[in-house]
Amino acid sequence: MFSRLLALFTHNKTHAHAKQVTNHTPAQDSAFTRLNQLAPVITHDHSHPTLSDSDLINANTIHSSVVYREAVLNKSQKIAGYSFTLSRRINERMHSSTDEVQRMYYEVLLENIIAMDIQRLLGHRLAFIPVLPATLSHPLLAQLPAMGTVLVVSSLTQLVAESEATLPHIHALKLAGFQIALQGDINTPGIQPFLELTKFIFIDIGSNNFQTITNQINEINAHLFNKRLIATNVRTLDEYHVCARLPFHYIQGTFVTSRAAWTKPNMDAGRIKILELLNRIRQDTDNTELALAIKLDPALSFKVLRYTNSAGTGLTTKISTIDQALMVLGRENLYRWLTMQLFISGTASDLDWALMENALVRARLAELCADPALTAKERDELFVTGIFSLLDILLHMPMEQALAQISLPPATVEALLHKTGKYAPYLELATACETFNQERIAAIANQLDLNTIHVNAYHADALIWTYEMSN
Repeated sequence: MFSRLLALFTHNKTHAHAKQVTNHTPAQDSAFTRLNQLAPVITHDHSHPTLSDSDLINANTIHSSVVYREAVLNKSQKIAGYSFTLSRRINERMHSSTDEVQRMYYEVLLENIIAMDIQRLLGHRLAFIPVLPATLSHPLLAQLPAMGTVLVVSSLTQLVAESEATLPHIHALKLAGFQIALQGDINTPGIQPFLELTKFIFIDIGSNNFQTITNQINEINAHLFNKRLIATNVRTLDEYHVCARLPFHYIQGTFVTSRAAWTKPNMDAGRIKILELLNRIRQDTDNTELALAIKLDPALSFKVLRYTNSAGTGLTTKISTIDQALMVLGRENLYRWLTMQLFISGTASDLDWALMENALVRARLAELCADPALTAKERDELFVTGIFSLLDILLHMPMEQALAQISLPPATVEALLHKTGKYAPYLELATACETFNQERIAAIANQLDLNTIHVNAYHADALIWTYEMSN
């Protein structure tokens, strides 16, 4: 499962470099003004508080919006893909805008996704990218990798009303290899030709009651075949558990990191053992004692040996003892590996794999953003800070109580408990990338002397790194 971990943990870091984005000249100044109202970007030059539209365009500030991701889970509770957008709030307001503003907004979104080199992110996963009828012919779509990309079409009334133009575009996109999804009222008169070209149908859980959702599913299954249903806007664990009992193929939303519906602490013998080992490493226990502690757990011993022998170390001789494994791995790599095992060992819940991936993306993104501002040792501690920023959710207990179970660096504890100290802004930046807070991201990036283009690039690298580690 973790055959690539060692090479990745030994810091084979290749930072993504942001691609140059050409200046954008809107067809209408009024349209650009409207776009800037919908998707304002905080500039870093406070000496010109009232820049003109042309100044903003020339400064490329329109292109510095951060692309957000939201995990899409399959029936096995594993991440099957990501939905990409600029902002949920902006997406909702965009539907009432003019075609010109819609087109410009999606140009910003697509340019950012293309700059992320999204093909590296996909692997066997899907990328769900929203489009509107007015943007189906946008030339930037041709620069996206068709394989693995799902174009999510909304505003279905407009789609049908302009079917003479939109239906041929959908045909062409599907022939090019893209997959098509519809989001909205599939009972819209005239929608049938589009449904025949569609593979995915989104159902918004947040705006409907249970009976309405059930009726929608039954109607779809009664009249349509081989359509994959996606529950979207799932915000709580209770909503997730309801959707998991319904015939959805995928579930999307913020429920993975929800702190709602905790029942009892999730502390079994396996996790207690790993916490004990993590504490021993922090306390500089020598390798002989660490090896003995691992040997007392046959299952963990097997995992350590399997990992060491499959980690791409280039060893010509098979490692057969725990003592040898610890020498090969080193304490830092063992510590990181154990933090991952903490998420998936013992009686892990359905969502712990997805929670682990979220923690890894958060940790890696923070670590990348901190280079070269922090030392190597500090970046290692920052990585641990990111991993343990979801420890309370994993263990189903308040963070203060969760941190009492493990010995961590003082700066890590300060960031996790009080959101202060040198690690706090990096962790906050990584967390903000999950919460659709464009203004906060721009402000923190400015504080850390980063620009949002680099944040996008590091975000892409963090997603790739996490995917490689968990597959």
